[in-house]
Amino acid sequence: MKKLQWWFRIVGGFYFLLGIVWSPLIGVNALARQMYPNYDAPAGGVADKFLFNVGAMLGFEWIVMGAFMIYASREPAKHYSIVWLVVGYEILRGIIDDLFLIAQGYPIASYAAWIVIHLIIIATGVMFTRAAQTKIA
Repeated sequence: MKKLQWWFRIVGGFYFLLGIVWSPLIGVNALARQMYPNYDAPAGGVADKFLFNVGAMLGFEWIVMGAFMIYASREPAKHYSIVWLVVGYEILRGIIDDLFLIAQGYPIASYAAWIVIHLIIIATGVMFTRAAQTKIA
């Protein structure tokens, strides 16, 4: 159960920090200009505002997910369903989305690294949850 507890804390903290970075607290627009040197949307234009709004939405989403996972780490046996939610999220919003972005021409190396991170989160979450469920049964 301790491994699952730490999984909730580490993955939850990771999501929470990603959320802070992508939220308006940091400013997605400046981040996009650093991450993508060819970002050519005019500052304050429609495309720039859209990126900011979508980034803010994702940031807020990750803050909530991370905060709840940290809360759930107090009693992981009561929150197995959250692990399966995160696994599904990592598959769809993580791996499949990264493959889609690579197909759109985004840099393979950075997205391949993210795919590895998603796979680690998935594998450890499944492994620790199954181990915790077996000990209780």
